[in-house]
Amino acid sequence: MVDSAQQHTSAGFSAENEDLMQYREISRLAISGLVLGILSVMAVFTSVLWIVPVIAIVICLVAYYHIGRSELLTGQGMALAGMGLAAIWLGLSITQVQVKQYALVTASREMAAQWLDLILQKKFMEAHQMSMHPSARPPAKTALPAFYAENEMRTEDLQGFESRDIVKAIDQWQGGPLEATFVRDFATSEYEGLHYATHIFRISDKENGKPLWDVKVTLKRQNGTGDNAGSFVWIADSISLEKVYH
Repeated sequence: MVDSAQQHTSAGFSAENEDLMQYREISRLAISGLVLGILSVMAVFTSVLWIVPVIAIVICLVAYYHIGRSELLTGQGMALAGMGLAAIWLGLSITQVQVKQYALVTASREMAAQWLDLILQKKFMEAHQMSMHPSARPPAKTALPAFYAENEMRTEDLQGFESRDIVKAIDQWQGGPLEATFVRDFATSEYEGLHYATHIFRISDKENGKPLWDVKVTLKRQNGTGDNAGSFVWIADSISLEKVYH
């Protein structure tokens, strides 16, 4: 009777031990990585939060490595899921920024070409209008000579624009028609909510194709006001002489 009881007790204890031995705790690192992977969605709103998916990927990698070397931990699937989510959101965030940057530079380049074309045609008043905020420009059918003549400050601003080296060089050009060719995008930057994009154009004599000058043209994008509220407006910021061909 004693032997039978002891065997029964021993058998029961062994079964419980076997269940305990088979139990594996879920890795806290894997849980943390999965949570951060889910929170990585915030990275699409600002590049400052790109650090979230980066940390999530690191934590998940560490968790996956530790779980693989441990007989007491589980959760590799959670670590992989967290890593996958973080990688997806980080990739989408970077792609989103690149698409926005491409759209911004393309729009700026087109506006720069239009502005430079007005200057090449010696339509300096029209070109100067593009350097003003839309809210400060007159209605479309306004006679620009009268618009500038009625205000001394406007006249001074126009004269300052016309006194720039490249504008003077174009104004004094006595040859045939001029044309501008896009060379490359030079730089982009952001400052206090304003986006700046600078491009290099080559101005040539259209008749013989001889290059005359390289110019650097900068456009800035800012929030619109009044009728343009809720959208962006482009303003010609500056034009400067980059290179003279002899």
